[in-house]
Amino acid sequence: MTTSTTPTNSEIGASILNSLGANKFDVTTITKTLATASVAAQRANLDAQNTKYTTLQNGFDTLKQALEGFSSQISTLTDFSNFQQKTITSSDASVIDATVTGTPANATYQVEVQNLATAQTIATQTAYSSAATAIGQGTLSITANGTTTNLTIDPTNDTLTGIRDAVNAAGIGVTASVINVGTGYKLVFSSANTGASNQFTVSVTDSDGNNTDTSGLSQLINANMNQTVAAQDATFVLNGLSINSASNNVSGIIDGVTLNLKGSALGQTKTLQISSDTSKLDQSISDFVDLYNSLDNIFKTLGSYDKPPTDASGNPVQGDQTGALKGDPALREIKNQIRQSMIESIPGLTGAIQSFADIGITSNLDGTLSLDKTMLSNALATSPDAVGKLFAANATATDSLVTYKGSTTDTVEGTYNLTVNVAAAQASITGGATGGGNITIDNTNNTLQVSVDGTSSSTLTLAAGTYTPNDLATAITSAINNDSAIKAGGSSVSVQYDTTTQAFTINTNKYGSASTLSLDSGTLLTSGVTGLAVTAQVTGQDVQGSLDQNGSFYTFIGKGQDVTINSILAGSPKGLEFNVDGTQTGARGTITFNRGYADKLTKLFSGLNDTSTGLIGTRLSNIQDKLDRVKEEQTKVDDRYNKILARYQAQFGALQTLLNQMDSTRQSLSSSLAGILSSSTGK
Repeated sequence: MTTSTTPTNSEIGASILNSLGANKFDVTTITKTLATASVAAQRANLDAQNTKYTTLQNGFDTLKQALEGFSSQISTLTDFSNFQQKTITSSDASVIDATVTGTPANATYQVEVQNLATAQTIATQTAYSSAATAIGQGTLSITANGTTTNLTIDPTNDTLTGIRDAVNAAGIGVTASVINVGTGYKLVFSSANTGASNQFTVSVTDSDGNNTDTSGLSQLINANMNQTVAAQDATFVLNGLSINSASNNVSGIIDGVTLNLKGSALGQTKTLQISSDTSKLDQSISDFVDLYNSLDNIFKTLGSYDKPPTDASGNPVQGDQTGALKGDPALREIKNQIRQSMIESIPGLTGAIQSFADIGITSNLDGTLSLDKTMLSNALATSPDAVGKLFAANATATDSLVTYKGSTTDTVEGTYNLTVNVAAAQASITGGATGGGNITIDNTNNTLQVSVDGTSSSTLTLAAGTYTPNDLATAITSAINNDSAIKAGGSSVSVQYDTTTQAFTINTNKYGSASTLSLDSGTLLTSGVTGLAVTAQVTGQDVQGSLDQNGSFYTFIGKGQDVTINSILAGSPKGLEFNVDGTQTGARGTITFNRGYADKLTKLFSGLNDTSTGLIGTRLSNIQDKLDRVKEEQTKVDDRYNKILARYQAQFGALQTLLNQMDSTRQSLSSSLAGILSSSTGK
């Protein structure tokens, strides 16, 4: 496509005259000039259209990128969870610190760590000359977590390293190592878990026939090993309450917090301070104000008209200073939509913080915003959640067991009634009554195999002994949850004993139809000692119900306790995510969903830039269509120019040939005449 400045008629005429010489044409110049003149008006019109649409395109593209940049940079403020961040400080992190795992309440705790939890460790009394020393053969039986595992020790693995590898490969909650103590090598067994309940025992069936002496495999029984570390629970005092824990990482004591016990300091009180973490929010909100003001300046630039500067004679010294979207009604419409979003009140807000003015953000006469940073800091320090509701999308439920999780740009604001028809449930199996009293476990009733969430356990063996029902429930729980396959699948169960019904119940720890449980086999089930029996797979239950508003119902089937509204009905809270805990069915109060100002603007800008329906997106598409049509017309004009040029080149080429022939004839005649005259003169 030819692109050039369209010449004026006088320029074309001058070019033609300059191309004429004595008896000659400059064919190239004159044909190009005439061809250019033939399409000059069309090219001028198309060039003007191209300039017009390109200017508009650049203007709307600048606006589009500005809105996208604004949304990207305020994303922190659209997520309500960022206003619920907590930080925990410790007065002595070498003794205790803590990790935030949820949304704990701000509080101060006084902690005295008396003892750390330790894992049982035993070592051989003898230091052997080599790690390859053979110990003995037979069966090594290790009872851990209520389960006994039998390992065959034969000539292939009867050395220190061989026994070590056999124990570690079994994955039974006990690890083995061979340690050079300087005077030789010792075999060491350690519990994989801390706590008094995680102690283990080692017994053998020695091939030499004596299972308790100090030779052969019997060297590894507890009585013949040195206990170097005893299994011990952590003990600490929290705000005057004495607490024991099998682990040094303690969850479930303070909601949303894991305590990390690092060292004992008997008699010394340490302080844990839980407070709101607003360190990044101050800057994010300040950036919001600055970005909003920058956006206002972009609107002014795009819609401005400034007369170009002139020289002393009053002549312009620069081009037109008009903004790319000067006078375009779309610019005014977009600006009005932004201002409307910013002046709309957010329903349902209560307390001292209900508007931007309450946190130090005020509007100026020119449409920009100002920020009082002291007011903002005070508001964040006292009520970060309330500040968050001014900026982020959020929902509030009247039922304390219903928790907001998220939303999308499709979620419609409003208050919705929540009805639960079916509560979420775990997969659960309850046995028959046991009759109460202690239960004896021996080799006639000590095996069990189960499947949890589709994963089958190995055959589990409970340690022999007499158990209270609650202790047996703990032992069964430990045996199942410490099975390597169940662990690898990320599943677990809990076993409880109900003293009223005198029955055991096994529950999966996940909710919903994805959670399954079956009791597959084992003498623990067939003996009837626990009231539990072989039971086919049972499945958990997903929560089911509906939201409704003004007679419109939006039904849902959740995943476990989690709900995402997927209704395609107009006006629905599509994309609203929440969690429904508890077993209560029927009316469960209301859920009110609102958008804060940062989220409102993000949603608005996303809609404006949408290529199918957005004001900016569709304008850019339409402008591009017009530019494409201009390009097509320019191509057609270029084709016409080339055809005209070819015709002129043919015509003027023929004329030039004729002139050349005439000039040749003239020169021939002149030569002949000169000869005649010369001859005549000579005579």
